[in-house]
Amino acid sequence: MQPRRLIKTLLTLSSLLLAIMTTNTASAAQNYIGLRSGPAPAFPIVFEVTEFRELRPVSRRGSWLLVTDERNRGWIHVDDIHKIRSFPRDEMWKLINDARPGDTRLEFGLSSDEAYSFSVIGPVFSEKLYAAYTRGPEGRTSWSKLEAGVTREFGEIQDDIRLHWRAGLGYGMEGTDSTHWRLVDDEPVWLGAGGVEAVWQVERYFEIGLRGDVSVTLDADTTTHTTASLVWRIRI
Repeated sequence: MQPRRLIKTLLTLSSLLLAIMTTNTASAAQNYIGLRSGPAPAFPIVFEVTEFRELRPVSRRGSWLLVTDERNRGWIHVDDIHKIRSFPRDEMWKLINDARPGDTRLEFGLSSDEAYSFSVIGPVFSEKLYAAYTRGPEGRTSWSKLEAGVTREFGEIQDDIRLHWRAGLGYGMEGTDSTHWRLVDDEPVWLGAGGVEAVWQVERYFEIGLRGDVSVTLDADTTTHTTASLVWRIRI
């Protein structure tokens, strides 16, 4: 083969190889964003779009945005809309800001039995769950409680005062000389817990509430404890 023809052949092959590599790289870099059938991670992805698809917001529910490309529609979390490059940046930041704070709350409480508590409340799939730790007075008569359960809104007094109920299971522990949960011994005991509360949204990120709680030991010697608590919550 003549040197000139060999060089021409090599250049052609190199160009084809470069074109194939460029195409594969572009294809691999293509990002797809899943849109769901409802405003929660539990809902299935109904279709996917590329980052360059033109999408128009239809409505918002909490931290979720319903968008459409005029043929299909689906829900996307506001934390993911930055992946859509066609979305106007100023509108994106407005939606993110409007969706904050989210549905998660951090709570600190003081109760009538001289105890303090720390809680986390937030959505898990379609339910709102809570987890709480309560600690009584320190010393040999100290006691504590770990509790987790579900909470739901059931009414409102005004637009900014909501009523909730809660129900869950707990695990009670106590010090050597404590008879808070059990009169005979200080072994840990399972608890059933419930309560109702009125929560006032003071401002966008801050809430104050009053709650009445009932805890019942789930053993042969059933003991019932009722308390009233003042709680402060930060929405995040």
